[in-house]
Amino acid sequence: MIEENKVLESAGLTKGESRVYLSLLRLGESTVGPIAKKAMISLSKIYETLDKLIEKGLVGSVIKNNVKYFTASNPERILDYLELKKKGIESSEIQIKKMISYLRASIPKTETKALIYEGFKSIKNFYEEILNLSKKGDIIYALGIPKFAAEEYEGYFLDWNKRRAKKSVEVKAIYNFDAKEAGKKRAKIPFTDVRYLTEKMVTPAWILIFEDFVATVHMAEKPICFVLQDKVVAFSYVDYFNLLWKISKS
Repeated sequence: MIEENKVLESAGLTKGESRVYLSLLRLGESTVGPIAKKAMISLSKIYETLDKLIEKGLVGSVIKNNVKYFTASNPERILDYLELKKKGIESSEIQIKKMISYLRASIPKTETKALIYEGFKSIKNFYEEILNLSKKGDIIYALGIPKFAAEEYEGYFLDWNKRRAKKSVEVKAIYNFDAKEAGKKRAKIPFTDVRYLTEKMVTPAWILIFEDFVATVHMAEKPICFVLQDKVVAFSYVDYFNLLWKISKS
């Protein structure tokens, strides 16, 4: 009985619904009194529970001599209920995905936001957020990518760039002079344009610019990322990037 209850609960039934269904299945056709007694549920709650099971298609009812009797549906109906529940979840997921852009547009715009992401996992979350926000035709700018970071975290960033390219999102990246091997690998990915700083310009951290986000990423012993969300600041950083882009080497 206990294991059966757990299985039914995992299928989406409440504890009370599970007890009532299993009790009724063993009783056969019955009025509410014996059902409540066997399921150990108060008479005040038994009708509500039976109504919910009827809605789920797991219980039926019939009136005989002005008395209402209930019967448990064939256990195979549980599979039908699960299938309907699954379709409902899939339908909800589709509708939610359609609403995401609308919901994002509904978020009040603030003048400036400052965030800190600590640790590589947290920084990955930021990069995933940027990827989710990006759309076909967008440009992401990356400036001053150092060799050690490009190599140490190569697996994730190569995968991220491949997924980014599938969305037809462009990246313009300026690597440090000594990170040419990493830059060559990135350059092979579609929608990627790579250049390099001069030998005299060496940066331990890099700057990522996208829409109104400006992030400074430092993959030191304790990786950390400072993010400023401000359109005016982002525009000025893009101007700075374009200035360096002109003097950097392809």
